Amino acid sequence: MSTAELFLEPDEAADFIRDTLATDGLVVIGDEGSEIGLCPYITFYIYHTEDQYLPLADKMIGIYAEFSKLIDVPFERIWKEDTQDWLPAGDKRLPALHELPEVARRRHAEGKPFWLDATDQETEAASARWAFCARVRDGGMRYTTLKLTFRHKWYRQNKARWHAFVLHCLALLQPEHCYSGFEVGNGGFNVLGAYEADVMERICADHFYGMDIDHVSKMGFHSFCYHHDDPIFDPEVLEGMKNPSQKYTDPSDLGAGLRTPTWCFLLTPFWRDKLGKSAADVRAELCDPRIEIVDIPFEVGPHNPKGEPALWIRLGELDLHPVEQGVPEVLIKANRLIRPIRCDRLQLLTLDPWDDDPNPRFDFQSAMRWMGRFDEDSDWPCTDARTMQGPLVGPLRCEAGQPCPRDGEWETPAQANSRRRFKQGEVMPSVEGDYGQTIWQWVGD
Repeated sequence: MSTAELFLEPDEAADFIRDTLATDGLVVIGDEGSEIGLCPYITFYIYHTEDQYLPLADKMIGIYAEFSKLIDVPFERIWKEDTQDWLPAGDKRLPALHELPEVARRRHAEGKPFWLDATDQETEAASARWAFCARVRDGGMRYTTLKLTFRHKWYRQNKARWHAFVLHCLALLQPEHCYSGFEVGNGGFNVLGAYEADVMERICADHFYGMDIDHVSKMGFHSFCYHHDDPIFDPEVLEGMKNPSQKYTDPSDLGAGLRTPTWCFLLTPFWRDKLGKSAADVRAELCDPRIEIVDIPFEVGPHNPKGEPALWIRLGELDLHPVEQGVPEVLIKANRLIRPIRCDRLQLLTLDPWDDDPNPRFDFQSAMRWMGRFDEDSDWPCTDARTMQGPLVGPLRCEAGQPCPRDGEWETPAQANSRRRFKQGEVMPSVEGDYGQTIWQWVGD
């Protein structure tokens, strides 16, 4: 795309928002080969020492094998580490699964990170239904990361299987951060930035409270110098610091605090200690039948001397939370809990802004406001939209076969001229169309 003209006209953006709400799959927009849309993801950020490089690489390879059995659409393209390019899945030049540990050992000996990437799209620039992106690093200033993109429709039919897989990954990887929800799908592959994704994130942020922003290559630093206090760093480097006791943390990186949660997030003993709350305190503050909290066994170490568990917190159902439905109460509760350690100055853009940029993108002020959108005093996305929001009788979308959640007129993009009136409790009908499952949208009274 050209960065000197609009990526989306207002009517195109409105159509994209409407279609995303009305369908159960991934709605994409953009040039061929780089189509993007909103999709579910989960990312694990792992803090570790250099001697854990190879064990972590082995764990990533094992998770890749398990993840490959979950997906219902095969990978199309796979990253070849030796030649640093993408090849079609099944290409004979790609290493076999049993050869990947040797690739990791070679990369480690060369002092380089180990990448293991795959996508079900023909290019890595397109938002995937299924994607695997592992970055194993040397334990210096950056987190090792694992990002998984998963198919929304598959998840809705396999929730128990997915959540069991996630709990297994959490216990195995012992991450310091972990987030899951909806995002403008980037797969984690973009290293130099993606202008189109930056623009789409800013457009969608005005319409969906439940959208997250996750750029592992940009956010995945745990410090500018050193974030933690454990004695694992080179003494000569520490000695060379002007004041090694004042360990500086870059406020625009995840080393500075937690991201605003939109669905699932991890609260480790390290961050719970920063928060000054016990596990019991957290459970009491988030006591709500819609919120599920699971203990994740965490190893004893410098950041967890008592061997306390981490808390994996799920805030209701996976949902984009359209702005017109009001601010979700469960997200307000979670935000109130983590606000003292929230990373408000987190860098949201993959590319720095410039003058005369015709497209909407986050800047320092809007990023700060967006990070605090669940605060009681927030005006996001604007004062008028915030004050007009009130309690709703039910959601603004309903699948066929489910009872109508509120009186009024409804329509579905699965059929032209479909608008009709339903009463609360009436079973919503299915119609023939090209969209697959029929999803009705509330139009008004």
